[in-house]
Amino acid sequence: MSCKTLLAFFLLVLCASNAFSQETPPPAIAGYVTAVKSPTVFDVNGTHVLCDGKTRFSSSIDGKKHPTSVGEPAYIGEPLDIYGSANKKTHTILATEVIAYPPQPGQLSGIAIISEIPNGTEGASSGNRLFRADGYHILVTPKTQATFDPPLTSLSSVTTNVWIRYSGELRSDGTLFANTAVFTANVVPKSEDKLRMKNEYETKAVDPDSKQSAVSKHFLGVDPKRIPPYNNPAMQARIDRIGASLIPAYQRNLPASDETKINFRFQLIDYPKWRNARTLPDGIILVPRQVVERLQNDSQLAIVLADNIATALEKQSFREQPATHKMTAAQVASDAGGIFVPGLGLAAGIANGRIAAAIQRHAEEQSGRVSLGFLHDAGFDIYEAPRTWWLLAPKKPKDISDRPARTGRLSLLGDRKTLAHSV
Repeated sequence: MSCKTLLAFFLLVLCASNAFSQETPPPAIAGYVTAVKSPTVFDVNGTHVLCDGKTRFSSSIDGKKHPTSVGEPAYIGEPLDIYGSANKKTHTILATEVIAYPPQPGQLSGIAIISEIPNGTEGASSGNRLFRADGYHILVTPKTQATFDPPLTSLSSVTTNVWIRYSGELRSDGTLFANTAVFTANVVPKSEDKLRMKNEYETKAVDPDSKQSAVSKHFLGVDPKRIPPYNNPAMQARIDRIGASLIPAYQRNLPASDETKINFRFQLIDYPKWRNARTLPDGIILVPRQVVERLQNDSQLAIVLADNIATALEKQSFREQPATHKMTAAQVASDAGGIFVPGLGLAAGIANGRIAAAIQRHAEEQSGRVSLGFLHDAGFDIYEAPRTWWLLAPKKPKDISDRPARTGRLSLLGDRKTLAHSV
């Protein structure tokens, strides 16, 4: 191929890529509200959002936008997409469009690990079984269309640490009545095992002076193996104690020989660019000491650790490498709000900025819901969640007095974190 032909080819690809991105441009910010001053002045992911008379407001319901007018102020933890021009120096965006994603009681679907079977429902004669999974209490009744993948054969064979793929109706009392439920054993295929081994973090193997170049970070992403541990015995003991209390009982009770048991470890690091912990596929949770220093109490620190524990248990690091052959990438993606077009693969979808943002939000919402259960079980204050993510959102610490009064409301998503492993 000649140079001219090659150049023409790349120009054609570039034009096609630009045309595609122009069809569905990604938002300037896809995140969660961290502060509210008025209906037209609020923060998303710690960035100030300003609205004027030209700003369009809408709600996304069932994948369709519905125009709305400026009404009640946004609430802490509300998921929003913000379009507009950003001023990086002032961390301000003049919004041209604000899209809200209100909680949708009613028909829901998803896929998650069963973390608990509440007492009294294991062998109910009525045929009803109640499972805690995905942050919900899911009720399976004789009317539920239930499917069991071998070696599972019936409801009596379903225990904790089993995947449930469900669809159903969320009732006003918070119980999700399942219309369909597919139960699949939790196994660890070779691809997942390799990913765990590849990301194993050995603190003794990391050079304290190790640094990753900016070029390497840009093209390959942050390499956790190049981040040295931070030596502070008291702080390390604190995150070990809190983290251990948050691991759900079913995981703690698995024998060491069980391949699905996750060896959770909590490692302090010195990494000021992260404003959240980071979960590695092998169960190691890297916790920047800067995050610990920003937070004010054990409940706030527990919120960060519980969120990352949920991320590991729900296998969000390798959802594109499913836990079983039944959980294909297309199936998992379809649970993220129906954002994938049949016939398109996962990689094709991720190329679209808006779809990638939706996938990220779906994962964040799930770990937010699931982590609230872990926090409640361990006795921590779940209402510290909005305050926690507000404290961690800005690049520089903010005085807590700048935060608006507590709304007294946790969103359906658990007032999720405002940034996903920002680097």
